[in-house]
Amino acid sequence: MGLAVAGAVCAGVSMLLDGGVARTDPVWGGIGVAGVGLAALLVLGGARRVGGVVAGAAAGFAGFLVVTDVVSGVAGPSSWVLLVGAVATLLGAVTRDRRGWVLTVVSVLVVAAAGFGVRSVPDAVAVESGTVAAQARPEVVDRPRGEPWRWTADAPVVEAVVAGTGLVVGTDAGQVVAVGAGGRRLWHYTRAGTDVTSLATTPDQALVVATFSGGGPHARDGELSVLLDAATGDVLREWAVRDHSALDPLPSNSVLPVSERFDLPDHRVDHRTHGTDLRTGERLWTWQAPAGCLSPWGVHESGADVVIVSLSCQDDWGVVALGDRDGVARWQRLFPVPPGESSHFLVNRNADGTAVSVHDLGSRRELLRTRDGSPVAVEALRGRWLWANAGQVAVGEEQVAGGRVLSSVAVDPADGSATVLAQAQCAGRRTLATTATAVLRLCFTDTRAELTRQELGGSTVERTTIDGWTAPPGHQNSGSFRGLFRAVGVLPAPGFLAIVRRDDPTVLGYPG
Repeated sequence: MGLAVAGAVCAGVSMLLDGGVARTDPVWGGIGVAGVGLAALLVLGGARRVGGVVAGAAAGFAGFLVVTDVVSGVAGPSSWVLLVGAVATLLGAVTRDRRGWVLTVVSVLVVAAAGFGVRSVPDAVAVESGTVAAQARPEVVDRPRGEPWRWTADAPVVEAVVAGTGLVVGTDAGQVVAVGAGGRRLWHYTRAGTDVTSLATTPDQALVVATFSGGGPHARDGELSVLLDAATGDVLREWAVRDHSALDPLPSNSVLPVSERFDLPDHRVDHRTHGTDLRTGERLWTWQAPAGCLSPWGVHESGADVVIVSLSCQDDWGVVALGDRDGVARWQRLFPVPPGESSHFLVNRNADGTAVSVHDLGSRRELLRTRDGSPVAVEALRGRWLWANAGQVAVGEEQVAGGRVLSSVAVDPADGSATVLAQAQCAGRRTLATTATAVLRLCFTDTRAELTRQELGGSTVERTTIDGWTAPPGHQNSGSFRGLFRAVGVLPAPGFLAIVRRDDPTVLGYPG
């Protein structure tokens, strides 16, 4: 009797467990719990043989759910706890009936201990990882020197960010790997059966948020995010992201903002923004647009210590910067938008989060310092398409129809200085990267690639031909619309300069 009771309780508890990414359809788990509950009732009612058959079927069904959860790579412990409950109920049906409250209590405690013990099993099965001790961070390399080396991942690379002491890459086989100078593998974190859907780094490049989508036969209610120490690979926290449509994580140095959508009766959309401590998950604050205003798009971006949120007040649209630890508005930038014109804004930050570019997808484009919202190099950037996310320094391009670039200027947000860039002709596609001292541009076709480098404040252009270049396997627009890493990325990293091609497992590295 005790085992049957304990099994039914254990199965019921399984429906309440959090952790991992749940199945979109909760009926699967409900069927298992109902089966265990029915079996327990039959056993308690004296129909032990029938109860045993039902419990056996429930155990088999729970085993099926365990297998599909393991295959997903992102599931929590609910199916494992359900299996413990089903097996306990089955044992209660097939063992001799020994009455007594002591035995009942012992049975409940044993089953509870087993149910608690299996909670760590899903991660133990899905995750394979290796960490390293913290090391000194080498200088960032922005000039190719010497013979390049090649490091090859176990699967095609789909994301890459500079963080910690090297380059962190994510693959479509659920692997996150830190690569150091010389192609050394520093640390790794793998969730079997998943895809890496995004990698985001804090502006200080100390932490990485890796987001995984699950596999298996069941649709999942979102994705799983894992916070990693970029220097050591240690797991600091993981949480489920319930909404597939949400933007990639946009952390500041210490806070992760999350937007909550509202559909208003007049068919307009508003958002409430919550600030959560990145390391602990504790909610720090909640912000909502003041009376008479809305936040139609929620969070746009984060700087080093601010969260950039959309704001509209009647015909004025733009952004407001909130302190990341307290949610208090520090500054705002609004533009008049006549009815009928686009009210969409694209916001990107530079590498260290000290500046953001604000585009209204029309003629309004500004580079703003995140500390106070002050505009940078207004005249030098007027009418240009801004790439704040090229790196430490922003690049403004004068473009004509078709994307051809007529002229470019690099602007340092720290002091507002502007450098006119020598205009290298590029018959193919291009990608940009900047550091505090230089601008790099990679021009590539299906058969050839050339990397150019120009010092800020100088006019000399250095050119490097990339040997052995072939057509990039990734598509032009397969990457995140928020970044420059589309088909190819140029990434100045600590100790080396990396060239990464989306959907290609090989990373090319130039020593410093």
